[in-house]
Amino acid sequence: MSDHTKLNKTVSVIGLGSMGSGIAHTFLDAGCQVSVWNRSREKIDSLVSSGASACNGPEDAIKANTHVVVCLTDYSAWKKIIEEHDLQGHFEGTCIIQLTTGTIEEVQWHSSFIEEHGGRVADGAVMCYPRDLGTDAGSLLMAGPPNVLQECDPLLRVLAPTWTNLGEDIKKPTILSRALMVDVGLSLIGTVNGVAIAREGGISLDAFLQHTNNVGAILPAEKARLIEAIRNGDTEKTQASINSWGEGQKAVHSVAKSLGTNLVLQNAVQTVFEEAEQMGLGKQDLSALFNVFTPAQ
Repeated sequence: MSDHTKLNKTVSVIGLGSMGSGIAHTFLDAGCQVSVWNRSREKIDSLVSSGASACNGPEDAIKANTHVVVCLTDYSAWKKIIEEHDLQGHFEGTCIIQLTTGTIEEVQWHSSFIEEHGGRVADGAVMCYPRDLGTDAGSLLMAGPPNVLQECDPLLRVLAPTWTNLGEDIKKPTILSRALMVDVGLSLIGTVNGVAIAREGGISLDAFLQHTNNVGAILPAEKARLIEAIRNGDTEKTQASINSWGEGQKAVHSVAKSLGTNLVLQNAVQTVFEEAEQMGLGKQDLSALFNVFTPAQ
């Protein structure tokens, strides 16, 4: 067994926002030796009081351990840190566990950059709240060379006992995490928009909460049905046609307009259904909307 595949419970964390601090605390709670660095000193001191070792600069965090978790707001922040602290000469022999949100192009650039400077990269996305880290609810999507993911496994299991291995394609965590954010994000935005409509119409939010829970109970099974229909290429067997859903959305648009709420969401949804009708999909199942979002061949 090589040095890289031995059980590793020492780690540095660069970036101590809500998620980065949660990651550091999770490692500490698991008995890991943790070194931390952040631009603002108070966040470092907070972790030190919990048992972490303080680093005066990111270069010290990289020198402290062979495995370094980077969790920043975006890749621009990481690039700036690399440039300001001249870090390119410090990556030799280091494994960067990159958990910063980025674009496909940034993820690919970063992987190449670290490897060109003698380091290794495992790229990922955290898909849970900080409070869920280290529990069965922890969700972590990762990709990278098999040997790198293997050496990172002990640390990744601390954060998410059943972390997901997406293989060697370094961009897949970014793609899957953003796809899931569309799913979750639009659902939550819809909830907030629904609250606005209900309140403007004089509906108590207690009543809205009760019935959104009732209606929402169908969502897990319906989501699974839609995904399976798309996977199986069986979008014509309808539960409720696109035309039916479209008429319902027109009614939502009318009510929202009458109440004076902002129509930005309703206008966007209406555009989707109009495009589906123009594509001749009106009599098919809602799952056929997949074709609206698929690049033209």
